[in-house]
Order: sequence, then C-alpha cells, then structure tokens
Amino acid sequence: MKRILKQTFAVAGVLLLSTGLAANGLNLNSVGSKSIGMGGAFVGLADDYSAIFWNPAGMIQQEGPIFSLYGSAIMPKGTYEFAMAGINTETESKAYPSGAIGYIKPLSDRVVVGILGYVPSGSGATWPGTDLAPLASGIVLEWESMVGIIALSPAVAVRVTDQLTLGAALNIYYGLLKIKRPGLVQYEEDLTGMAVGGTISAMFQPSEMLSFGLTFKTPISVKMKGDASMSGAGILGLSVTSDAERSADWPMWIGFGVAIKPMDRLTITADLQYTDWKKLTDIPVTYENLAWQAAFAEAGNFELQWESKIQWRFGMEYRLNDTWALRAGYYYDPSPGPLETANILLPQFTYNWATAGVGYHTDTISLDAAVEFGFGKDREVPLGLKHGMPGIHGMSMVVPNIAFTYRF
Repeated sequence: MKRILKQTFAVAGVLLLSTGLAANGLNLNSVGSKSIGMGGAFVGLADDYSAIFWNPAGMIQQEGPIFSLYGSAIMPKGTYEFAMAGINTETESKAYPSGAIGYIKPLSDRVVVGILGYVPSGSGATWPGTDLAPLASGIVLEWESMVGIIALSPAVAVRVTDQLTLGAALNIYYGLLKIKRPGLVQYEEDLTGMAVGGTISAMFQPSEMLSFGLTFKTPISVKMKGDASMSGAGILGLSVTSDAERSADWPMWIGFGVAIKPMDRLTITADLQYTDWKKLTDIPVTYENLAWQAAFAEAGNFELQWESKIQWRFGMEYRLNDTWALRAGYYYDPSPGPLETANILLPQFTYNWATAGVGYHTDTISLDAAVEFGFGKDREVPLGLKHGMPGIHGMSMVVPNIAFTYRF
C-alpha cells in the first residue's frame, strides 16, 4: 500500500509541483481561485472546495456533491546583484504549474465529507550558471533548488449546533527536495519522503451576516531519502555518488478568520495566520557513505534559523448579480529568514501581495479566476556573514489561476 501511495504522489508531483516555486517560508498558502481573489482571507468563509485546506468545517455549507479542478501558473522573477564579483543576474523566465483537485459530498444535513489533493508548500529557484560562474571559480554550473510538499487530505465536517461546526482532515504528505549547486565541481541531490499530519478546525456562524473560523494544522517532520552526486569527489579519492537523507520540518500553522456580510451582495473577510517557523533551524543532510559524511555533511546543511511570523490578510467579494462576482484582496507576508542565512537557492522576502478575481456561478457550474501580484522587498546582505550570500537579492511574482466546479 505504501508503495502504491508513493507512486501516486510521484505522478501527482509531475502534475502539481515543479522546480522554481517561490514562497515565503515553505508555505504557498494559495489553494482556490475564489479564496486567492479575496487575498487568501478565507478561514472565516471557506464556502467552496478549498475549505478542506483553509477550514474543513466550512464544507458543511455545501448542499450537494461538488467536484472541482484548480490550476495556477507561478511566474517568479528573482534578481541577484553582487558588484564585487561582477554579477547582475535574474532567474530564468518560466511559468511553473501547480494545482488541486477536490470532491465534497454531504452525507446528511449534519455531516459532510470530502477529499483534496493539492500543493501546500514549496520554495526554490533556477538561476543561469553562466552569470554565476564568478562564484564557482569561473566554471559554469547548474544552480537550482526545489523543496516542497504534495498533500492528499480526506476530511469531515460535523454540525454540532445550528451555529457551530467542527472539521478535521488527515493530511498525507509527500515531500520532494532537489538541489543543483557548486560543490567539488557540480553537486546534485534528489530526495523524496512521506509523512502524516492533521488539521482540526471550527466554524461559528451566529447569523447569516457573520461567521468566524479557526484552523490548526499539526507540525510534521518529513524524512526524505535518495541520491546525491558530486562530480569532483574523485579528486579526494571518493565515490562520486552516495545515498543521502534529510529531515525537513513543516511547522504548526494556526489561522483565525472572520467573514462579514454588511449588505446582501457584499462580503468582507479578514484573517490572521501564524506559522511557527522558529522550529525550522536547518535542513541537515546525512550521507550513507561515511567518507562523504566526514567530508561534505557540514557544508551540505541548509542553515535557516527562521523566526515565527504572522500574515495579515484581507479580502472582499461583491456580487453584481446572481451570476457574476468581483473580488479583491491584500496580504502582508513577512520573511521568516534573517539576512544571516539569506541565499539565492531558498529565497526569502517580505512581500506585499495584491489580488483580484472574478467568479461566474450557475446552478450547476462555477468558474473562478484570479491573479496574485507579489512585490518582494529587496534584501541587501553584507559581506562577512557565515551563511548569508552577500549581495542585493530581489523577487517579484505574478500568479494567475483558474478553477472549475461542477455541482451534481
């Protein structure tokens, strides 16, 4: 059974996640075009398939079975300038796909179940080796990284009273990590692993005009195993390959949200989302080859020393009529990473995000589209830091997305 799950997630990984994702910390926090159009301030509303991610208790609002597909294209533009080495470069121009697929079915007026496959976390970058050759003794090497998670979450919502609903989800995670960077000439790493976590949530709706949501996601630790290679290891008389293992922690996440409907066609939402990043101090590597472990393990660690952060999110939806809706949102996304560990392979920035979206709704289908614009604050890393990569780092992103829902 475990082997079947791994194969299933591997296929999903090709479809839902690719190198080049760029996010704060490791969380993308972007599932669902309606929610994204409203700035991801959705914990207190959670009234479509993406409730399984934002607040499983929100599934109780579905009156019949629904099937949903969601897709997005993450288009980051990273920049890096290090004048002392004559470097002024940017990431390769690409669109990286992500997405989700979900199904929700009411079993009664008090119990609803669902399942969602999605990408909750990912980060990384791809840089042109020619521009970065001065950092590798003039050799053109590959600079690329990706660390992410794909999730499959069966969920249930139970109405306790007319106002209070509780929700829960079992989160089955498949972690991936790929690295290409300088070492003894070219270093490469390709690891995967699985872990299990959970989500518990609540939704309180004292009236049709007001609702509150609270969601807690448990921390997990993903042990990823695979292969590592060092093309120049033979210089030291070592094998050029070794089995490798890393442990990566995804921390606790808590979201609190409120949704207010001050008039019939207008909905306003606000969220406070806390991530306990301080638990993620590093991503250490262990090599099965003892000679590799002695020679390369210390240099191979990803030193992070991140700090816990809070995102503030705000959104609104205005229904023009029973068919069309317009949406807009904003969220502030502070960087968990200090300058002391800043680098171009796991980019961390403080972002201001602006979002906009539109929705089309009938009795049987919904089409939702949205776009996110992320403006990262440039980071200037000084010389002399042990783990920080000196220079001026920059990042901006555009993320268009679309979702389709069919009601049975």
